[in-house]
Amino acid sequence: MKKAGNVGIVLLVVVAVFWCSVAGAATWPAGRVTVIWHSAAGSGGDLLFRALSKFLENKTKVTFIVENVTGASGANAWTRVARSKPDGSVILGVSSTFIASPVQNKIPVNYTNFDPVARLFIDAVCLYVGGNSPYQTFEDFAADARKRPGELTLTGGTTGNVEFVAARELMREAGIDVPIVPFEGGSEGVVAVMGGHVSAGIGEYAEMASAVEGGKIRVLATFNKLSGLDIPTVAELGYKTKVEKFRGVIAPKGMSQEIKDAIVTLLKEAMEDPDFKTYYTKNHLVPAFAVGDEFYSVMEKQTEDVKVSLGVN
Repeated sequence: MKKAGNVGIVLLVVVAVFWCSVAGAATWPAGRVTVIWHSAAGSGGDLLFRALSKFLENKTKVTFIVENVTGASGANAWTRVARSKPDGSVILGVSSTFIASPVQNKIPVNYTNFDPVARLFIDAVCLYVGGNSPYQTFEDFAADARKRPGELTLTGGTTGNVEFVAARELMREAGIDVPIVPFEGGSEGVVAVMGGHVSAGIGEYAEMASAVEGGKIRVLATFNKLSGLDIPTVAELGYKTKVEKFRGVIAPKGMSQEIKDAIVTLLKEAMEDPDFKTYYTKNHLVPAFAVGDEFYSVMEKQTEDVKVSLGVN
């Protein structure tokens, strides 16, 4: 009987551990969640995290708020999250700007100050002009820039984003001098290009998708192949410049593994949700799910790549 009693105790312990694990995995979200994004409303990342938050809100019946914390080349947003409690109430949406800007602008907060959760996508980066622009191809643009060095202008999102790093590399490779005009978000750059205030722009396809469909924006080249669209990549045009802009989610340092696992579970479900899938497919986001240490390695490698590109030690 004593042996049977011991077995019963062991079983009770196992069951208790199991239910504690289940409870731990279900602790997120426990209440309202704020998703911080570093640039203005209407930018590619803002649109993505609003679409994702809509799925998470419908799935969990908990309120998800996307808050645009702009300024200081992203540092305001990143510092805000780095100082937040790691309880799941605040998470950070990131792109490769989160890698490029700290290197380029010597911002003290970077990916090492956070816990990686998951990379979701690779985002298509495009070089574009207004629908009424005389430039039909990138070579048209480059040829005019060679004739008028420093006179044409290029715009995109925040200072130090990875698109600007790629743009500078491409311009250097093409042998042209085109000053870059920053904005607080890529959508503002699209408006400036459509209005003829800037010669060209560089940014994510999602920021300009509706304008492209309406003939108000013409994409001259992409850094990533867009399936279903007849647009040349910079590699197909003979250039070596590369950029692989990621989209992902990270958390304040010290978040429990149980909460991170719960977030990852919901993110995986989002990737299979028909409505969310329609959104990211339409905007040519390439699924590239990577969790935890694998995502950290992506950020680590991209940091070294950006340092090499910028000539920073």
